[in-house]
Amino acid sequence: MKKNAFFAALCLPIVLLLVTKPFNRAPIDDRYDRILHIVGQMLKQGHYSPKNLDNQFSEKVHHAYLKELDEEKSLFLQGDIDDFKPFQQSIDEEIDHAPVDFFYKVNDRYKQRLSEIKNRLADLSKSPYDFSKKDSLVTEFELRSYPKNAKAQDEFWTKKLKFIALEKLVDLQEQKEKSKADSLQLTDAQMEEKAREFARTTMDKSLDRMLNKTSDDDRFSMFVTTITNLMDPHTDFFMPVEKRAWNEKLSGKFYGIGALIGQENGYLQISSVSPGGPAWRTGEVNDGDLIMKIGEGEKAPVDVAGFDIPDGVKLIRGDKGTTVKLTLKKADGTVKVVPIEREELKLEETFAKSCIISNGERKTGYLFLPKFYTPMGDDGGRSCADDVATELNKLKAAGVDGIVMDLRNNGGGSLYEVVKMAGLFVPSGPMVQVRDGDGKVSPLFDRDEGNVVYDGPLVVMVNEFSASASEIFAAAIQDYKRGVIVGSSSYGKGTVQRPIPLSRMTGQPEVDLGTVHLTIQKYYRVNGSSTQLKGVIPDLVLPGSYENYKVREKDNESALVWDEIKKQGYVTWSKAPDLNFLSQRFKNRVDSTAYLSKIQANTAWLAAQRETALELNIDRFKAKDKAINERAKATRELFQLSKEMNVQRVGEDKEASPSSASYNTRWVNSLKKDRYLYEASRVIDDINESLGKSPVSMKKD
Repeated sequence: MKKNAFFAALCLPIVLLLVTKPFNRAPIDDRYDRILHIVGQMLKQGHYSPKNLDNQFSEKVHHAYLKELDEEKSLFLQGDIDDFKPFQQSIDEEIDHAPVDFFYKVNDRYKQRLSEIKNRLADLSKSPYDFSKKDSLVTEFELRSYPKNAKAQDEFWTKKLKFIALEKLVDLQEQKEKSKADSLQLTDAQMEEKAREFARTTMDKSLDRMLNKTSDDDRFSMFVTTITNLMDPHTDFFMPVEKRAWNEKLSGKFYGIGALIGQENGYLQISSVSPGGPAWRTGEVNDGDLIMKIGEGEKAPVDVAGFDIPDGVKLIRGDKGTTVKLTLKKADGTVKVVPIEREELKLEETFAKSCIISNGERKTGYLFLPKFYTPMGDDGGRSCADDVATELNKLKAAGVDGIVMDLRNNGGGSLYEVVKMAGLFVPSGPMVQVRDGDGKVSPLFDRDEGNVVYDGPLVVMVNEFSASASEIFAAAIQDYKRGVIVGSSSYGKGTVQRPIPLSRMTGQPEVDLGTVHLTIQKYYRVNGSSTQLKGVIPDLVLPGSYENYKVREKDNESALVWDEIKKQGYVTWSKAPDLNFLSQRFKNRVDSTAYLSKIQANTAWLAAQRETALELNIDRFKAKDKAINERAKATRELFQLSKEMNVQRVGEDKEASPSSASYNTRWVNSLKKDRYLYEASRVIDDINESLGKSPVSMKKD
C-alpha cells in the first residue's frame, strides 16, 4: 500500500526543490546528526502537508518512540521515563539543527535494562508455575503503568514467562492425547517443567536478539521512521541495508515461499504476502500471522519463538520443490499448520487473469488483478492495462453476460496504468485528479480516449485492503456510474510517495545515508472528493474479514485529512443500472440467509478477543482458546458456499510452466466456493434485468 507509482513529470518540481535548496549551517561530523537534520529538511521542504516541527510535534515523537521500543511498558522503569522527560520539547531542535541527544540517552538505557532483565530471567522461572490460579496479564500500552522498580518489573516478566509456558503446556498435552508413543507419555510435572524451560529459553533468545543482534543503526532507523510516520503513515525512512532488502523484495526472484518476514513480541511474523506466490496460493497465510514453528518436509518442526529474522529465513528458504511447514497463529487466535512448496517466485503469477462462471445459460466473466503493475527499466515488462484489455477481449469472445473485476486485497501500483485501465471501460473524460503541496491540481485523462474495450455490465469487488490505485479505479467507475462497487469500504489511502536518497541533499552521491519515501501528492476523485481516509464506499456492502481490526488508513492518528477540491466536468454512463433496484434485490437475497449479519457478529467478536487480557489460568485459557477456534471455524464456513460454482479458465496458456499451471488450477478451485464472488455474479444478473436484458439474449460482439 505504501509503494505507489506515479507520473515522473508531476514529481519533478519537488525533487528539484529538495536537491537545489542548500543547508545554511556547517557540516555535521556525526552520521546520525547528518541523517536526522537532512530528513528534517526534506520533511519541511518537500512533504505534501508538513506538520510544524515544534514542541507539540516533539512530544508526539517522544511518546511514539518510547512506545515503539517498549510497547508493553515492561523494559523501562518509571525513573527512566522521568529521566527522559527533559527531552519532551527539544527533539524538534535536534531534528532541525541540534546534536542528537534523545536517541543516545534512550538507547543506552534500553540496552542497560535489557541486559538486567536477561540476567534475572533464570531466577524468574526456577519454581513451578501454578496454572490453577485465576490470574491474567495485561499487555496493552495504554492500560499499563511503567514499573516503579525492578521487583515490579519482575512481576510482569514472570507472568509473561508463565503465559508462554502455558501455551507450550497445552501444546504438549494435546500432543500426548494424540500420540501413543511412550516417548510422549510425560507426567504432568514433567510437562510443566518442559514448558517452563521452553519459556525461559524462548525469552532468553528473544532478549539476546534485541540486545546483541539488533544494532544501534536498527534502533536509530526506528527513531527516524517514528518521526517520518508522524508526518503521515506512508512517509518512511530506510537505512542503506534496509533499502537494499526492500529492493530485493520487489525483485521477487528467489527460492522461498513469497512472504516478507518480520518480528512481533519475540515471534517471527508474516509482514506481507506476495500476491501469486507460494504462500499466497495456499489461501491460509495472511499478513500479521505469527510463526510458531518451522518444519522441513516430514521432519519434526522447530520452535522458532525468540529466533531472529535471518535465522528464521534460513529455515524457511530451501531448494526448489521442497516443502516447508509453517505453524501459524492467526489473528483470530487459532493455530494452523500450513505446508508450502518452495519455488522460484514467478512474476507471471501476479498478472491479470480471467475465468468464466457458468450457471445454466448464464455466463459471468471474472477478471482478477492482484496489483497495478507497469513496465519498468530498460528491459520493459508487462502492462496491467494491456493485459486486462486482452482478458476482456477473451471474455467478450466467450459471450459473457457481464464481468466481475476483483480488486480485493489489491494494494495499488501504477497511476499511469490505472488511468489507462479505467479508459478501457469509460469512453472519455478525466479519471483522477492529483494535487501537489502547492495546491496545483492536474486532472489525468486516458491517452486513448474513446477506445472502450468493454461496454457491458460491470461489477468491481473491493475490500478493506483495496488501496490507492484500486481505489482510483473503483472511484472512477462509481463516479461515472459505469458499474457497481461491491464489498467492504476500501483502505482509504489517497497519497503518493517518491523515494528520495539523502545523498541528493548532501551533494555527495557516493555517501549512502539512506532513503526517505516522501509523501508529495494526493489523489482526488473526479467528483472532487478525496479517497484519503474515507476510501470508496461500496454500492452494495459485503462485510470484510478484518473490518473490526482497525487496519485502515483512518485508524492511524497521523494520517492526512480528508478534503475536497473542485469537481471535474464529466459525463456519466448512459446505460447506468438502477441502484435502487439492485439494492432491493441484493437485500432480499442476503436477508433470506442472514449470513452477512452472522459474519459481522463473528468478526466483531473475534476482533474484541485481541484486546482482552491474556489468561494465565489453564481452564480459562482452554475455554477461551476453544471459543475462538469454534467461532473462527464457523466464520470461515460462512464465507464458503455449500455447493461449488462452475468456474473455468479462459484461454489457458499452453506454454505455462508446471508451477504456473498448478497455481492456476488451485486458484480456480479456490473461486468455486467463494460466497462473495457468487454474490457479485448475481449482481450481474440483476444489472441485466434492470436494463431490460435477459442473459440469454446477450450475444457476442
